[in-house]
Amino acid sequence: MTLSFQMESELVNMSPFEKIEVIFLYKPYEINISINEISSLKLILKNCSLEEAFSTKKYESENLKLFVLTPKQYQEKHTQIKTFLRHGENTKHVGFLIIENLNESKQNRKKNIQENNKAINVFNELSAPYTKNHFMQELKNSIYSLFIYASSDYLSSFSILRDIESNALKEISQAMTSKSFLAGDFLNLVLKQSMKISGADSGFIIIKKGLFDDKNDIKESNKLSQIKNQKFILKYKINLSQKITLKKEIFDPKKSKITKLLCEEMIGISWHEESNIIVSKNKKIKSTSSPLSEIDFDPKHYKIKSYCAFPIRLPSTEVDGFIILLNKKISEDLILDKKSDIDNYVTHFTAHDLNLLESLANQSGIALEHAKLIHDLKQVFESFTAASIIAIESRDPSTKGHSERVATLTVALADAINQTPTGLYAALQFSKIQIEEIRYASLLHDFGKIGVREHILQKEKKLFPFELEKIQSRFSTIQDKMYINILESYLNSLMLKKTNPTEEEIAKIKFEVKKVSEKLENYWKIILDVNEPALLSVETFEKISEIAGSQIIIGENSVPLLTPHEINLLSIKKGSLSQQERIEIESHVTHSYNFLVQIPWSKELKDLPEIVYGHHERLDGSGYPRKLKSKEIPVQAKMMAITDIYDALVARDRPYKKAIPYERALNILESEVKLGKLDAALFKIFVEAKVGELTLEASMDDRPSSVA
Repeated sequence: MTLSFQMESELVNMSPFEKIEVIFLYKPYEINISINEISSLKLILKNCSLEEAFSTKKYESENLKLFVLTPKQYQEKHTQIKTFLRHGENTKHVGFLIIENLNESKQNRKKNIQENNKAINVFNELSAPYTKNHFMQELKNSIYSLFIYASSDYLSSFSILRDIESNALKEISQAMTSKSFLAGDFLNLVLKQSMKISGADSGFIIIKKGLFDDKNDIKESNKLSQIKNQKFILKYKINLSQKITLKKEIFDPKKSKITKLLCEEMIGISWHEESNIIVSKNKKIKSTSSPLSEIDFDPKHYKIKSYCAFPIRLPSTEVDGFIILLNKKISEDLILDKKSDIDNYVTHFTAHDLNLLESLANQSGIALEHAKLIHDLKQVFESFTAASIIAIESRDPSTKGHSERVATLTVALADAINQTPTGLYAALQFSKIQIEEIRYASLLHDFGKIGVREHILQKEKKLFPFELEKIQSRFSTIQDKMYINILESYLNSLMLKKTNPTEEEIAKIKFEVKKVSEKLENYWKIILDVNEPALLSVETFEKISEIAGSQIIIGENSVPLLTPHEINLLSIKKGSLSQQERIEIESHVTHSYNFLVQIPWSKELKDLPEIVYGHHERLDGSGYPRKLKSKEIPVQAKMMAITDIYDALVARDRPYKKAIPYERALNILESEVKLGKLDAALFKIFVEAKVGELTLEASMDDRPSSVA
């Protein structure tokens, strides 16, 4: 007798199962069963003894098994059946049809059914007596129920897996476009998500030696190009069950088979214990019985039953690394504590796994290429910044080290603000890219000094050396002329009187010469003292006024000691710059802005020119160049105002002052705060975080520093 029935073809097409085996431990009737209109699903009938039915552990996950047996048989093998169901995915893919033995007595049949009340995975039970047609119908229903049960479980798991995959892809794509993207961290994320979506028990990411720096980002490309032999090292590993390591720190393609294979073939590969064949896209590459000799583990408790590996390949076809995944588990939450767990619960990586993992490996390659390009651009800008600083310092040696110290201080102040839980700036949080913006602004804040004349930048005293020499020469000339004039008067007196001068007359002449000489010498000392860029006192100013009003009479001529220009310079009350010179120095801020605003900054760094433009502004509007007030000044510029002044105070060998002790520098800054020029809340954070101590050693060394 042949029983024909149909299943919905749509369900069969969605199901992964290829065969349904009906295994008869008891067969009351001889039968033939066919499934119509389903070419991809095979129905196989088998007879099996009770001893052989549940002895094997080997099981193909794509197949379903329906056991037909009596209640007595089920009861006798109940313990063995429970063990069998725990193996792999048997509990999801195995079912039972329990039918009473037509040859047993009614009393025995009843006893067997009562003892079998704890049956599991039983889809139908058939009590005697029953006809062949009745039996065939129950058999058909059981086959259908098993197929629906297993397929529904698969589709449910499939749906969950798709959610996991979509979330993984979403997280990876977000990481690729993140502003804080770091290639190393991205690869770690790829490894985690690869293991999650594939069910792998262990995973490794191997990357080209020298690819990353200490900050987990790409190193300079020119260094990479020097790596001729393309050796690889472990970057990340994840072990979920047992400790697994690499036998060697370096993967050399000349010595590592899998490294050589991935570098040469540049395609993903997979291996499973049952086949002992390395395949790629269903194509056999090579046979091997000792998979991944590079991996080290305890052979008593662990083994590799399946693995896959994919090269991380750049668009340029260069292999920068590869991903290795070990032992695909049938369930994510399983822990493989011993070898038997691996035998029972590890399966092969599916074609779907391999396609998805290959896609993730390709995304990793694109991400690394992207990171290299970004890094190269960043290196170009870093080099430009360094060259700009060198250009500034070459024109004004007194600026050496100033830009770097201001950058260190301002970035440290930004970090301190991020950690401040209370106060005016408690809610302010600078992102990583904003801190980079602050750093670059600090490094370039004095770039506009290139537009200031060099002799103004390097002016150490009120008078330039050549101007001081002119005064000295003038004084010497005046003194010489006085000697000549006195000598002429003496000779004329001799000629008129025709007698020798008396001792009294000679003493008078000497006194007059000494008096003028002492006066000029005293004036010269005053000029040297006033020429220093210290604060001009009222007393000193009066002395300069006295010199300015003094004239030496030589014969009938009156000779001034100083010119109006010299008087004006020596009357500078603070520093060494005249008003016109100070305006020129202050113009460096505008020069900096005009230069920086021409650079096509990224969206994240677009405020950099404005930060530089405002670092000499003061809260009360007394700063320059735009006389901005508090609300108009960017907070980053307010921060730099504090750090710039601080470094100017504590730096050694400033043209207009000597280095000031740390505490004294803080007192001066505090006085500026009280005058309403600097931000009080920012200054408080600066002091409490001891930001200024970071550069004290660099500021107080023998190297000259910058004019603020």
